[in-house]
Amino acid sequence: MTMWTGIVLIVLISLGFDYLRTRARQQGLNGRQRADVDALREELQKLQERVVNLEAIVIEEEKKRPFRSL
Repeated sequence: MTMWTGIVLIVLISLGFDYLRTRARQQGLNGRQRADVDALREELQKLQERVVNLEAIVIEEEKKRPFRSL
């Protein structure tokens, strides 16, 4: 093996490791992003349930006493 063949081999191996490292980093970020999105989705669902409950309360209060015009 000549010196140039060794240099090319080292460069190709380092490029392969760089590619694998970036892929692993991207997959790790995707996992964290999925966890963040899931947490936000749960929080949004809770807020939607609260809005529905508040709307029901407002409707019940309006039934008890008629709406007054401002």
